[in-house]
Amino acid sequence: MKTWLRVLLGALLACILTACPETTVDGDFGLKPAVLNAAEWNGTWTPVDDDDDTVKFSVIDAAQGHIRMTEPGRKDAKPIEFALRRATSDSKLKLCYAIAREPTDKKPGATLFLMREADDGVLYTWSINHEAVAAALKSGQLQGTVKSSKDGAHNHLASTPVNATQLLQPQYWNWSEPTCLKRVKP
Repeated sequence: MKTWLRVLLGALLACILTACPETTVDGDFGLKPAVLNAAEWNGTWTPVDDDDDTVKFSVIDAAQGHIRMTEPGRKDAKPIEFALRRATSDSKLKLCYAIAREPTDKKPGATLFLMREADDGVLYTWSINHEAVAAALKSGQLQGTVKSSKDGAHNHLASTPVNATQLLQPQYWNWSEPTCLKRVKP
């Protein structure tokens, strides 16, 4: 297992064992569904710094911005589905909120990422800064709920256009730590 996958799995395991901070949203968070071009998404992708690990994206519903991610090399890996919703009305920015969940997960709320739409075989994704979101919820800058625990804040953002626009401010994202994937040429 390569470094990027170990880090991701380590972070997920830590969250499960420690109930680490999280920020969730409902499936309609964002301005509107991103309309996807399946030819730009379908296929195998790998981190730019690791050609050995791969994920596969498949567009499920292009008009609604739904994609499925699987790990072809792992039989025990569960697929993750993303609902991509526009983060801004400026289509030149190509920024979407990626709302991620396992297809069988029935609990309310899904994990939120910021994603730059696939372009020329390159895809960027950023994780959210949970502490900054919690502070903004407590101060009223963002709408939603925050439940504090000894392990950190558990935030849930309301699906409002104000939140979608406000959340693009730099303090809410880990901009210096993007995940960058490149498409594997067939």
